[in-house]
Amino acid sequence: MMGRFLFLIEGVVGLKWLKGKVRDWLEIVPVGGEFGVSVLSDADFEREVFRNKVWYRGVCSELAGFYGSVDDLVGNRSFWAEGGRNHKIRKMHSGLPAMMVDVLADITLGDFLGVRVNSVATAERFFHPKGEKSFPMDANEELGIRDEELRWQRVASENGFGALLARAVRTSLALGDGAFRVSFDDGVSGLPIIEFFGGDRVRFNYLRGRISEVVFLHDGFEEIYHKDGIRYVALGEDTPVPADVLHGLGVILAVPLIFDENPRFAGRGKSVFDGKIHAFDALDEVISQWVDALRDGRVQKYVPSQMLPRDPRTGEVRGLGGFESRFVQTQMDLAEGADNSVKVVQPLIDTDALEASFAGFLNLALQGVLAPATLGMDLKRGDNATAQREREKATLYTRGRIIDGLRGVLATLVKVVLVALDAANGEEVRDYKVAVEFGEYAAPDFGSQIEVVAKGVTAGVMSFETAVEQLYGDTWTQEQKADEVARLMR
Repeated sequence: MMGRFLFLIEGVVGLKWLKGKVRDWLEIVPVGGEFGVSVLSDADFEREVFRNKVWYRGVCSELAGFYGSVDDLVGNRSFWAEGGRNHKIRKMHSGLPAMMVDVLADITLGDFLGVRVNSVATAERFFHPKGEKSFPMDANEELGIRDEELRWQRVASENGFGALLARAVRTSLALGDGAFRVSFDDGVSGLPIIEFFGGDRVRFNYLRGRISEVVFLHDGFEEIYHKDGIRYVALGEDTPVPADVLHGLGVILAVPLIFDENPRFAGRGKSVFDGKIHAFDALDEVISQWVDALRDGRVQKYVPSQMLPRDPRTGEVRGLGGFESRFVQTQMDLAEGADNSVKVVQPLIDTDALEASFAGFLNLALQGVLAPATLGMDLKRGDNATAQREREKATLYTRGRIIDGLRGVLATLVKVVLVALDAANGEEVRDYKVAVEFGEYAAPDFGSQIEVVAKGVTAGVMSFETAVEQLYGDTWTQEQKADEVARLMR
């Protein structure tokens, strides 16, 4: 039995040897077990953030300077990289990137209704490291007023939170991400100070897929916020930095603002410009080409020399104004039957082709982010209201993603601010419950809503609870809605 087994093994080994010899003789190269591909990539988050900032600023000289100094590794010379300073074509920027970001921020924050705060006192007390109230509230605090929403409103008013939030949303949409920082400085204010740092001045450290540290970048040092306090790291030997600060709150006094995850850089945010840069560049080229065609297509007047006004004494052509001097002087044709009249030539400009190119690249740049109608552009004239609303869905989807991100970020930020305020005043830290409310975008008027909801209730496809929720949404409290439902059911 053992002999037969050994014979089989020898047979298998011999067969493999024979197959190898035949394969070598036929020069057959087997597919390798490992798959290896070398790919050149220009992936660099800092450069990407800087590029997005240049596009958002929209300064022609900065666009030309940036693209004139970078290499995309595939030899694609963008419109802004071509020609340089001595190029004859007039380079124009559409301003579309900044317009996209600003409009998205406006239609989102324009419906921001506010913040509702409730708290539950906890048994544990946190004290300021100095053991005193270094950052007291105003006179109302001394009177014992502990209304959470009023406390947040004071902090928001002190920090100009409306303008700060608008700037934060615009910066995060353009650059990809950023972070709010909560700090104290009794030389500036007795309340928490809220600041925002864009993606070019912040970095996130992760632990098991969660943000464990938020690093704020300064000239010469890094400021690292973590749940146990603040740590400072000098970047140069001669750079003085503050001492480490421990607050022991168990929360990070920094809140990242990220709307979408970046597919190329793990843990960082995605800009609305991602995937649109080439479309922006092509759109600028179309606009510049259009202007160049208009400049080359000016009316030309060909005037025979004998028809020009001359000085009777010298015979020289008299001086003409700037507008009158736009002509080409020709020699008099003395042939029989020649036409020596003034000829006006208007070159043909293919405006239809240029307009079609503009519309095509504009749609490509806005695709998946905004509807042209949101920007006040009517590329398909004559559409009815239903078609207009269908095209607005892209705007609604993008706005919905932004609101989803803002709800969580603002709720966390308000909690962090109020917890820091409690600790700074030596008071017990409360468990804050925060609700962030937004209205509807492009909602129909109230009369139209009542008409639609009434039809649904009458047809029996909508309950009173649903009807009241559709009509009043976040503008009424749950108690008010319950009272209204009870009234309707009587």
